[in-house]
Amino acid sequence: MSHHHAHADPGEFDENAAERLKWNDAMLLGHGPTDHAHQEFVHVVKALAACNAVTALGCLQAVEAHLLSHFESERQWMVQTDYPNMDCHLDEHQKVLDTVLEVNRLAKAGQVGLRDVRRLAAALADWFPKHATYLDSALSAWITKRRHGGAPVILRRDIRTGVQQESIFA
Repeated sequence: MSHHHAHADPGEFDENAAERLKWNDAMLLGHGPTDHAHQEFVHVVKALAACNAVTALGCLQAVEAHLLSHFESERQWMVQTDYPNMDCHLDEHQKVLDTVLEVNRLAKAGQVGLRDVRRLAAALADWFPKHATYLDSALSAWITKRRHGGAPVILRRDIRTGVQQESIFA
């Protein structure tokens, strides 16, 4: 299969990724709306990972609603800026969305349990840093270059010292 990474065995992801997922300045990409959406993604995935039998459906719905909005915003930015890697990026979004929609559908029908919901949270938490680092960082740089003529400037706090550290993302 040519797209092995997209069809990997479900057991290949980090089962504990959701526990370690935490928003921090290292995740900033320099495009404010993207950074805000990513912060919200971390929040809804953490809530999904911590859900219980009473809150699971609401948390799944929150993840679905967030992804629909987040991915649509990114699609609009790609269209508006003639983003050259749009098809690949949107294809990955669709695969993630299809999985979330299916788990949500099955959960509403009472066909998945809490363990399955937590595995989805872990899979999303495992997928997200790689997606953000490779695909979303390239999109953020593209948007900034198209709109402002240069690369984003990102100010990150040094987590250990609290000192602001400037880095330029190219």
